[in-house]
Amino acid sequence: MTDETLFTDVCQTLERAGFDITSAQSGEGTGLRIRQEGDFVVVSWVPSSELDPANRQDAEYEGIRAALRQALTEILTQAGYVARPNEDSSEGWVSRA
Repeated sequence: MTDETLFTDVCQTLERAGFDITSAQSGEGTGLRIRQEGDFVVVSWVPSSELDPANRQDAEYEGIRAALRQALTEILTQAGYVARPNEDSSEGWVSRA
């Protein structure tokens, strides 16, 4: 069973917090991306080339990823969701409390 409104509710929560959302289905390659997986919403971030002006293929963004994980976790938790960041990837899972 899928929570049909969770995706919309999470998107609206993050948009109200000032985030620009890119749907994973939109074909966009960068930005904050959200997709539905069963009763969870998966939130991930793909950096854009503007963050790496040298255009290095090996660029690491761990500092930015850590700050973003913390911000998303705080915002979603305060909004009443259960947010589970994955420390090993750029994804985190969100469900209803």
